[in-house]
Amino acid sequence: MHQSFFSVFFLLLSFLSIAQENYNYKNLVVSEADLKGTRYENDTTANAFYIYEKGFSRIENGGNYNLLTDYSGKIKILNKEGFDKSTIEVFLYRNKSRKEILRNLIAFTHNLENGKIIKTKLEEDKVYREKYDEHYTLVKFTFPNVKPGSVITYSYQTESPFIFNFNGWDFQDDIPKMYSECIADLPGNYVYNIRLVGPLKLDVEESSIKKECIELSNSATADCAHNQYIMKNIPAFKKEKFMTAKKNYFSRVEYELKEYKGFDGVNKKYTETWKNVDKELRTEKTIGLQLKKVNATKNILPDTIKAMPIGLSKAKVIYKYITDNYTWNEKYHIFRDVEIKEIIKSKVGNVAEMNILLHNIYKEQGFAVKPVLLSTRNNGYATKIHPVLTDFNYLIIQLVINQETYLLDATEKTLAFGQIPFRCLNQYARLLDFKNGSSWIDVKPKSRSSYYYREKLKLTDELTLEGVAKYTYYGYHANSKRKAFDKVSEEKFLDRILIPDENLFTSGANVQNQNDVEKPFIEEINFTKSTEKIEDIIYLKPFTKSFFKENPFKLNERTYPVDFGYKDSYTYIVLIEIPDSYQFLDIPKNQNYALPGKSGKLSLNFQLQGNKLQINHTITFLSSYYPVEYYDSLKEFFNLIVDMENNTVITIKKTS
Repeated sequence: MHQSFFSVFFLLLSFLSIAQENYNYKNLVVSEADLKGTRYENDTTANAFYIYEKGFSRIENGGNYNLLTDYSGKIKILNKEGFDKSTIEVFLYRNKSRKEILRNLIAFTHNLENGKIIKTKLEEDKVYREKYDEHYTLVKFTFPNVKPGSVITYSYQTESPFIFNFNGWDFQDDIPKMYSECIADLPGNYVYNIRLVGPLKLDVEESSIKKECIELSNSATADCAHNQYIMKNIPAFKKEKFMTAKKNYFSRVEYELKEYKGFDGVNKKYTETWKNVDKELRTEKTIGLQLKKVNATKNILPDTIKAMPIGLSKAKVIYKYITDNYTWNEKYHIFRDVEIKEIIKSKVGNVAEMNILLHNIYKEQGFAVKPVLLSTRNNGYATKIHPVLTDFNYLIIQLVINQETYLLDATEKTLAFGQIPFRCLNQYARLLDFKNGSSWIDVKPKSRSSYYYREKLKLTDELTLEGVAKYTYYGYHANSKRKAFDKVSEEKFLDRILIPDENLFTSGANVQNQNDVEKPFIEEINFTKSTEKIEDIIYLKPFTKSFFKENPFKLNERTYPVDFGYKDSYTYIVLIEIPDSYQFLDIPKNQNYALPGKSGKLSLNFQLQGNKLQINHTITFLSSYYPVEYYDSLKEFFNLIVDMENNTVITIKKTS
């Protein structure tokens, strides 16, 4: 009897599970199974997901040749945390004379009530249009009557006169997708660069010729390349620490107009060679012409600096003089609003003005110097296949002294000579050489950044630990400390060196080299911390600070690399001294680990000498960039680090 009951029960559960996953991913029609489903099997943590999504782009509309895109999407809302996906935003581009438009918006919320599918329509007066910035209009709407279990559907058409910007397609989003399809009809006389970005593979990739897809003004017709791309069971793109721009990694199709072949025989190329781009930049008013204004900087430097012989010492003094006397306005603007005479007058400028000024001063003083275009970490990688100037959003300079190369940026006063901001550490950049031709260069710090912690702890008769600590920061860690020091009062900064708690009391803190960027940043502090005694055993945690309080890597699967930006090392030395009347009872075993390919090392070693115990904890990353296949190893590596730093315990016992 019981066996029969449980057989029926589990069979019913099996049918329910199948029903929950039987979503209709073939079209926009909402099925009963769509509404009954309660989760997405491929990602049970998802709060919402796309059941179906499709886009179709083509050029038509009679003689206007505008770009039309039909979009339709169906999203399952699984719980309240997924309600934010019921608000949709569409951005429409515009310039002074033309603009994109949105039409034919149809949107419904679907719910299952008393066994019936109930549809609630989005009313037109609930669709809001507002100016987002100087180039975009935002169309925004929120679906009505959304509940856990709802399915929302919507479709619309956009029309764009900007055919050079043929709509790409994002397969990935921050929620999963069961099915995503992109169709593009590309006219034969429009030649596009097409590329699939990201690690995910297409399930369908088909191309064919679509005859007479466009009618021309003279009654002639043209054929199109009909491209269909489909991807299924697409995981959500989840951001995590130590990554560059999202657009470097999430899977999508991109189109870039390369050439237009007119039916009148006139061809226009939109993608040029770097040789042509170099020629244009040489005469372009915001870069090329400003780089020629060398004479405008003749009277900037003091005579004492001018009199110095050309060499590294002079280069450093010039760099410090500019960073001390000129201020970055925190704007990038490398292709507009650049005028060297203006920054000389106001002593405030954008990235291009700051660094072209530095470039021109070096050149006027006889140094070998060139400008460098790059894309920052948040902006994504610049395309290497062909020149795309809009990929670049930053400008620095390259200085060569005695065959040694230095990359410089004058925007931050806390940077050491030869150190560029962390935002610029984006793998590579374009060195502009208008005489010999531009070229790609690597953008990597020459030296490793590091932490070096040293503490001396002494157990007192009151069973407290009296500590003296010296924390030394090199490279980018020193830069971060100086930036933090500049933002608050010295008193407040000193109070934060060690965060006081009920077991920790600090005194006598000071900092060194806070204004000397060529030296490490140093913190020194005296402190007292309590121990824990249970019966006759004294327990103490040796590490007052932690390099990592928690593991930064939490994803089950990461589909993009880990990019720290720079090579890093961490050293923590603790010396514990106890009175002669005590002895160390339990000391953990030495631990040593390595990442695959010896690309990183981790150790925790103990050395006992009488009543003194020295603990050496080191972490070394021999690379700044780890491919996807290293993720699981890095995740476990950090688990070990966190465990060592937060759970290591030393026990001590009184002997007499």
